[in-house]
Amino acid sequence: MTPLQGSRVGATAFFAINGILGFSFVPRLAEIQADLGLDAAGLGVVLAVGTTGGLVVGPLAAPLIHRWGAVPVASAVGLLSLPPLVVMGWASIPAVFAIAFFFFWAADAVMDSAMNTRALEVEATYGRSIINGFHAWWSLGTIIGSGLGALSAIVGIPLGPFLSVLALLSAAALILVWIGGTGAVPEAVQRRNDHGSGGTHHLSRRRALTVMLASGGALLAAFIMGAVLVEDVPARWGSVYLTDRLADPVTWIAVTYVALTSAMTLGRFTGDGLAERFGEVRWIRWSMAAVAVAIGVALVVGTPLAFVIASAVSGFGVATLFPAAMRAASHLPGVTPATGVALVTWFSRIGFVISPLAVGLIAQGAGIAWGMGVVVVAALMIIPLAGAALRERVE
Repeated sequence: MTPLQGSRVGATAFFAINGILGFSFVPRLAEIQADLGLDAAGLGVVLAVGTTGGLVVGPLAAPLIHRWGAVPVASAVGLLSLPPLVVMGWASIPAVFAIAFFFFWAADAVMDSAMNTRALEVEATYGRSIINGFHAWWSLGTIIGSGLGALSAIVGIPLGPFLSVLALLSAAALILVWIGGTGAVPEAVQRRNDHGSGGTHHLSRRRALTVMLASGGALLAAFIMGAVLVEDVPARWGSVYLTDRLADPVTWIAVTYVALTSAMTLGRFTGDGLAERFGEVRWIRWSMAAVAVAIGVALVVGTPLAFVIASAVSGFGVATLFPAAMRAASHLPGVTPATGVALVTWFSRIGFVISPLAVGLIAQGAGIAWGMGVVVVAALMIIPLAGAALRERVE
């Protein structure tokens, strides 16, 4: 293995570990809801409070990356995310879970920016598109994480011990990547954040946000928030939806998560080729039209099998959205790549706050099926946004 290949493997490891951790508890969300004694609206509020951690801390990612480098930052904040994850597994009080979730998502937001910055550094060195491949390994991590979470529920392992063991294993992996994951990317590429945009990393966060929005980044921000809704709602609320319809939903929940995340992984491993063949914007528009139809039909039909099929369509359709947005963010005029990635990641966190609030409140008033309907709205919104948000920055 060459040093450059080693750097690619190290960056890939960040994505895989992040996916495993972020989805390890998702198949057990209905169980968490019951343990905390929450209704649908209450669960939505708790999750929304937790996801604000990314909003508060996310803007710190760019200066940290500029100061220390993408690999040390991704490794360190990955380690910092583990204690809150363990607390989430043992929490029996909504406030405790919300606070732990807040710190978990705060660390996740910074890690998200750092690992994407590192992936784009490696991509720039390769000189061809490989960003979808990194995100494919994140999706594969979500399969492993959600599969382990579902399996632990099936065999009766309590959530607390399960997440504790997972945290220990993840800590060892992150330390290994930290030790061996630096270097192999030319210094000029690693430091393009310092020089490629005229030193714009010295801009204040408010000024950088103003520059980004003035340069057309507002459309990209709307695009990424819509992408969050399409990706997040079926994955995180699927267990609640199925529990509302079935007396014994555990097996269907596991099948749904495997279908969704497997399809997303396949979509990302093939994403670069599909985008090149059909055009990135065109492929995204077709995908979002398919997602809107599939989810809409599944919610009307109301059967578990229909929801599994729709989740698979949704996973495959949403696969290229985040990679496209991250690359576009790294080419925003007036800000450095790390700053652009951090700002767009920050807007994605707004989507993660909106998502549980919207679904939870709608579900409380009209039922979970109507809450899941926000996916249809978001997918339809992305169709006209894709061209303006991505075309000039990616092609």
